[in-house]
Formats: sequence, structure tokens, C-alpha cells
Amino acid sequence: MNDFKDVRIYFLMLPSILIGTLAMVSYGVTVSLWIQNIIIWIIGTTLSSVFIIKNKKRKFFIGNFSYTIIIVTLLILPFFFNGLDGVHRWLSFGPINLYIASIILPLLLIHIWKLALNKREHYVLGLTIITSVILLFQPDAGQLTAFACAIAFIVWKILSNRMIKILFITFTAAICVISWVFLDDLAPVPYVEHIIFLVADLGNFWFILGIFSLILLLLFPFFFYGRKSMISLSLGVYYLMTMIVTLIGHFPMPIMGYGISPIIGYLISITWLNKNKENFV
Repeated sequence: MNDFKDVRIYFLMLPSILIGTLAMVSYGVTVSLWIQNIIIWIIGTTLSSVFIIKNKKRKFFIGNFSYTIIIVTLLILPFFFNGLDGVHRWLSFGPINLYIASIILPLLLIHIWKLALNKREHYVLGLTIITSVILLFQPDAGQLTAFACAIAFIVWKILSNRMIKILFITFTAAICVISWVFLDDLAPVPYVEHIIFLVADLGNFWFILGIFSLILLLLFPFFFYGRKSMISLSLGVYYLMTMIVTLIGHFPMPIMGYGISPIIGYLISITWLNKNKENFV
């Protein structure tokens, strides 16, 4: 029974995935596309559950300096792949395209939080600035905005100098504004960026159910723990903003829309929270 309590959090994703799949099917999306979300959820949930159960007494830490090099390198890698109309957000391996920011940024938030706990303020500021600039040049206003909002909670808590706090928040806000001024010209894919509108086309019942499924993704994994943890609150804000920006720009709706990368990033986030919730500060 205790093992089930540890793994049931992964099933919070299922309503959103299934509702998004229904909308994609009704829109005529080929099975080879929408089935990917379901398959990656099954594989990810299985592997994560095994990891949780088999390593029950071990904690899943992300905090070594080597992670900084790995994370920044992965964020930069899309620039070395063929972009689309000057946009470099994906790592392409044959038919597989990984939207790398949606996988790496949750890991980065956890890593920065660990650095913050160790009082490494300069590393936190430097890494945040580097990441913001990378996202600006990809360009990716949606992920940049979500990251900036999420990191603001950590930075405001760890910095003791009020003036540096204000300057840093002002800088990140300015970077976000610039990213929205110079948006890319890529046309939206309805079953990726506008999936919530496809759900609305199914009727009011499905639209309300879809909104509830998205709230479910946020409430229990992040804001429930967020009452006593800055990192869970930060991750919750990150995912909340990735959902909100889809309503005002052409950005992927996580979990519900087509795309395996946001599902991978979300699985990593909730697995880490599940393994480390007893050590939150």
C-alpha cells in the first residue's frame, strides 16, 4: 500500500493526456503522433515507479558542479542542429525531436535550488543569466518567461542584498520583454500549441474537464508540497506559466498537447519531489 502511495502521483497526468488524445483524434491527428504521448507516459511511469520503489531509502540529488556543465551544454546543443526559420529549440534524431528546454529547465531549477541551499549566490545568479540569454537567442519567449517567474522565488529568498534583488529581477524582466517583442514567426500547430482550444471544440463538458485536468497537474505535486518547500513552489510556478503562455502565444501546452519532451520533464520533476519531499526546506 505504501508503494502505491509513492507511485500514484504519476496517474495525475493520465486525465490530461487522455483528454488531449481525444481532442487530437477528433481533429484527425494520425495515430503515430498521438500514441507517442501515451507510450512515453507508460514507459516513464513504469521506470519512475521502479526507481521510487527500488531506491526507497536513497535520495535523488542534483547538486554537483558537473551538472552545471551538462545542463548548459544540453541547452546550447540545439544551436548545432538545423533550426526551423532561425529557431533552434530541438535536438533532432531521425523522427525524434526533443524540445530540450522543457526537459532541462525543471532539472535546472532543482540544480539552482541546491546551489542556493549551499549559499552559492554568485553561481545562482550567473547560471540564471546564462540560461536566460540562451533562451532569448533560441528564441523561446514561453520557456524564458516560465523560467524567469519560477527562478524569481528562489533568487528573492536567497539574496540578502535588496538592491541586487531588484536589479536582478529587473534584468530578467527586461530579457522576457525583449523575447516577447522579437517572437519567432513559426505557425502554430493546433494539436501542440492550441490543444486546449481543440478540447473546447468538443463541448463545454470536455473543456471544463480539460481545465480541471491541468489544475490537477499543478495542485497536488507542486503546490501541496509548496507550502513547505521553495523548490516545489518554484516548479509549480514554472508549469503554471508554461500553460498560461499558450493562451497568449504559440507555445506548446505541456502534457495535454502533442509532444513527449514536456512529459519527460514533468516525470523528472515529480520523481525528484517524491524522492526528496522529506528533506524540503
